[in-house]
Amino acid sequence: MQGSDEYIRFELLGESFTIKSDVSEKYFLSLVKKLEEKINEMKVKFPNLSNVKIALFAALDFADEMSQLGNNTLDKDAIKALSDLSDSLASAIQED
Repeated sequence: MQGSDEYIRFELLGESFTIKSDVSEKYFLSLVKKLEEKINEMKVKFPNLSNVKIALFAALDFADEMSQLGNNTLDKDAIKALSDLSDSLASAIQED
């Protein structure tokens, strides 16, 4: 799954992002899709929350699920991709 550093473009919550990552674009975008599904679940549960709060709750929920699977099931690429995505969300939140 490890590749050379590449720029990956994606959208989340109506915002466009470009991130440099050493994981494959396909893998990274699959993580974005899973996070987007969580965001949509949170929007249904909490329709009055801001996008920032929705994103944070979705990311926490996603992280909780990954943690419950056990650290042994997360490989270095998955951890790196989650970290990159988290950094992108943090940057977006600071810009908000």
